[in-house]
Amino acid sequence: MLNQESLALGQARSVIRELFEYGNQRAKVVGRENIFDFSIGNPSVAPPPQVAEEIARLLRETDPCLLHGYTSAAGDPEVRERLAASLSRRFGADCRGEELSISPAGPPPA
Repeated sequence: MLNQESLALGQARSVIRELFEYGNQRAKVVGRENIFDFSIGNPSVAPPPQVAEEIARLLRETDPCLLHGYTSAAGDPEVRERLAASLSRRFGADCRGEELSISPAGPPPA
């Protein structure tokens, strides 16, 4: 059985999604190259070649289950430690990875 509240949130239209759809409609009229779509964080330029190279390296050298698998709910511990070290170095904070939680942006709580 599906959680009806979650299902409704996933199906609800938002202003951002409406702008995205509007951009798609306008692209059909004026050409995709004439649309600058920042509605849902879409990039306007191709990534640097180093990004594609790193993705290819990860696909070649990383255990697929590790690369595509889930992390802990708070985020990958190694990533959290590296972020904490960066925050500590840049801002003089005494930050530890266990104090950080990484999550995707989402709608604010109701």
